[in-house]
Amino acid sequence: MRAQNYKSQKDAIIFAIDVSKTMLEPPADGGDSATTAALKCASLLMQQRIISNPKDMMGVLLYGTEETKYLEDTSDTSADLKYPHCYLLTELDVPSAGDVRTLKEIAEGDEEATQLLVPTKEPVSMTNLLFCALQIFNAKAPNFDSRRLFIITDNDDPHGENKHAKSQAAVRAKDLYDVAITIDLFPISHPNHDFDRTKFYDVSTEILDCN
Repeated sequence: MRAQNYKSQKDAIIFAIDVSKTMLEPPADGGDSATTAALKCASLLMQQRIISNPKDMMGVLLYGTEETKYLEDTSDTSADLKYPHCYLLTELDVPSAGDVRTLKEIAEGDEEATQLLVPTKEPVSMTNLLFCALQIFNAKAPNFDSRRLFIITDNDDPHGENKHAKSQAAVRAKDLYDVAITIDLFPISHPNHDFDRTKFYDVSTEILDCN
């Protein structure tokens, strides 16, 4: 019975991928930048889910971009003002071959990637990111058994000494957990910097349960 329940469980996943200067820099020994590697991972997972779990939904939300884009079918014309520097690259939906192709082309550095993967010079609000993800889940997958937000970043202290911003983000994270949305952190370390969870992500471990 448990196996059947697990197999029939529908999963909704949003990849929230940080687009910052350090995330876009390729490693010294060559290879993909952290942002590019994350896009490729999302593309690969989409391909796997199309075959193994065709009812699951996936979406890719870039944050820290100069551009802003929310749900295409929203009637809220002020949405871009609510979620500045959050760019919904692929909407939360059952993955299609077109979604996979979009991620692959961006990861390979096509013309759209050159225009899109431009980091904003303004501070990025984690509160706005979390609220944006919450609204997408509620709009596209309100009744899914499993809803997960994957945050991929190398920024372990997005708000620095701004205690108010940290508190707001923690409250917004609790809003997600209150409706059974899990937040999973995928920290990126660099040779000259080890990701330190204690600066922000472990400040409220009872809220931000990043394993």
